[in-house]
Amino acid sequence: MEANNLNQVPNKVSFAKKIGYSIGGATDTLAYDFVAAFLLFFLTNFTGVSPAWAGAILTIGVIWNMFSDPIVGNLSDRTRTRFGKKRTWLLIAIIPLFVSYLLLFTKISGLSSGATNIYFLCMTLLFWLSYSCFSIPYYSMGASMTGDNEERTKIRMLAQIIQYIGVFFSTVAPTMFVSFFKSGGCTDYQAWHYTAWLEGCLCVATLIVVFLSTKGIEIDFEDEDQVEKTSFFKDAAAVLSIKPYLMATLSSLMFRIGYCLFLTTMVYFLLYVVGLSEMRMTICTSIISFGGIIVITILMKVIEKYDKAKVYTVLVMFSGIAMIVFNFVNVNSMGIACLFCVFYVIGSSAYWSINIPLMYDSIEVDEFQSGKRREGTMMSFFLFCQKGGYAIAAASIGAVLEKVGYDETLGANNPEHVLNAIQTMICAAAGIFFVLSAIIIILYPLKKDVYKKLYAQLENKRAGKAYNTEGFAHVLNKKYR
Repeated sequence: MEANNLNQVPNKVSFAKKIGYSIGGATDTLAYDFVAAFLLFFLTNFTGVSPAWAGAILTIGVIWNMFSDPIVGNLSDRTRTRFGKKRTWLLIAIIPLFVSYLLLFTKISGLSSGATNIYFLCMTLLFWLSYSCFSIPYYSMGASMTGDNEERTKIRMLAQIIQYIGVFFSTVAPTMFVSFFKSGGCTDYQAWHYTAWLEGCLCVATLIVVFLSTKGIEIDFEDEDQVEKTSFFKDAAAVLSIKPYLMATLSSLMFRIGYCLFLTTMVYFLLYVVGLSEMRMTICTSIISFGGIIVITILMKVIEKYDKAKVYTVLVMFSGIAMIVFNFVNVNSMGIACLFCVFYVIGSSAYWSINIPLMYDSIEVDEFQSGKRREGTMMSFFLFCQKGGYAIAAASIGAVLEKVGYDETLGANNPEHVLNAIQTMICAAAGIFFVLSAIIIILYPLKKDVYKKLYAQLENKRAGKAYNTEGFAHVLNKKYR
């Protein structure tokens, strides 16, 4: 078989460019994690929105985002400007993300109950659309910086270390900020409102830094004149037919359901079930940030020796089983709650640092088969399923809180069956989905040795040399074997 010449791909990325790109990990968590962790709590406790309506608003917003993701992804694949294919979209996202973030945590006085629901729904839709314009191009850029499998994984891990710093500011520090504002005489609403505005400013500031520091970072792998132009629907059908991509995406969906069950119920669990103060909750959840940095630092060495898919399976499976066990434990002290967070962070660190690189590897499968690199389209459907996980979790949490009779005025004095329901969601339910995510990756076919064979033949194909499919034909669609 013979192939058209494609550009040779540099494999190493300078440390400065890695850092510049990785700061976007903080942007992501300052947007996604803060909203996922605190918007439901803010709506149910300070705006008069019922738990059922709050859950519906979050669900509709994420479903909207699920469908905007593929559109943004496909458009970013086709974008050609002086700023770069993906960086252009980072620039587009800055202003709407900033405005929607601030207004999402602002209560407008004098609105009726129905108007309040509509207002927060509109702000949620704008926020998630703006988030798409950032997140899809940003994560796609991670695959277009280098073609080296291990280098991409290291970049993702570095981004995740910085992302865990973002996790501290998005899920741990907010309760510190709230306590600070309350000590200055603010009401509970004002404290959370000002905290959200501070988080929004940090989020957009890091996005601006990423845009400025990633100039020239993208590699255009394709010879545009030789790549066949296809429609959005043909591109979508092509990427969704790739087996390794589907496995990584389905695994991500399962994990994200569990992750969002954990994240969204965390504040209810620690404040009301465990009975921690806001400051003690901050200390407990700081384990997620700093523990994650430690775990990923270790993982950077581990994946040099072991296949990353196997590492993912072991750690996420272990984490999920441990979380299920905690459903049967009386978590009534800060020490036990901290231990629970330790088991959680083992699995979450494996997910954030390994699952996306598993998906990235499928991009070379697509290029080998079609001669096209559709990073944006592939990332968009990958995140489509992630948002689907969030939508499922948000709707479920809102429905459960409504069904069991959660009363925001009672706090820790809610009936025992309400507190038990919260513990079941964050422990057993979240843990089960972690386990399902790990089981799927057991079946993932594009292991390390298989990828190396694929990439060697892809380089031959790019150079116009003879190539074959020996050792990796099983990961290709039938007509390409």
